[in-house]
Amino acid sequence: MWTFGDLCDQDLTLKHGWRTGAIIPELRSELRIMNTEQYIQTMTWLQTLTGLLEQMQVHRDAESQLVLQEWKKERKEMREMTKNFFNTQFGSLFRTDQNPTYFLRRLSRFADIYMASLSCLLNYDVSHTFYPRRTPLQHELPAWSDRAPTFRLPLLQEAHAK
Repeated sequence: MWTFGDLCDQDLTLKHGWRTGAIIPELRSELRIMNTEQYIQTMTWLQTLTGLLEQMQVHRDAESQLVLQEWKKERKEMREMTKNFFNTQFGSLFRTDQNPTYFLRRLSRFADIYMASLSCLLNYDVSHTFYPRRTPLQHELPAWSDRAPTFRLPLLQEAHAK
């Protein structure tokens, strides 16, 4: 069972296994922006540039340091640009650079799922289960986040060998 509303009784979720949902109409405009070609290209390049900075910072020669300084400047400008895609005063309702906003952190504490409109559920069967995704911690293997592991686990190999 799902409950939507501004007063989500914790007893319903704890005692009866009900899940909570939130309707955030502003999500629709954020998704519209995030699906534009300009936003996708900007975010792809920003992530690529960040990766380049991480990998190339070990080079200490003068020429490399000049390139790194240019990349840092470009990255700073691009981060500001991505903020301005949403709102020039405070950016996205859900994200501040790489971190969730206070609003999203609070929302995540009280809602198991959120959407722009209740109609977003129309494409799902009434018996559909939404499983929470595991967010990898910094010290965990990123492959655990969204996909099945592509590596072999030693304990499983032992069990299959017997």
